[in-house]
Amino acid sequence: MRLLLAVTLIALAGCSVRERPSAIVQRAEAAGSGRLDSASSLAMQSWLERHRDVAAELDRMCAPVREKAQAEWQDTTEGRVCAASRNVVMTTFKRLEGDHKTYGAGWK
Repeated sequence: MRLLLAVTLIALAGCSVRERPSAIVQRAEAAGSGRLDSASSLAMQSWLERHRDVAAELDRMCAPVREKAQAEWQDTTEGRVCAASRNVVMTTFKRLEGDHKTYGAGWK
């Protein structure tokens, strides 16, 4: 019985894998997003839509990480923040100079 209990506790401890600290996640939380480790991707994107300057900054931080990321990175907090910031930046438009009827993609 004790052996079964010990094995169960070890298995449960292994299930709670902690992610490595991320400058990207720390920057978003410092900007006022709150804890992101338990936030959904939709919640992250909704918050970033109201803070588009932070989304643009995070997207720039994510670019080099995104290029070298493995498949499971998308499921990490950092990966979800980067995906949400990318979605916000891609749907942000600015007026093009010279023509007040044309819009281009991008934040700045």
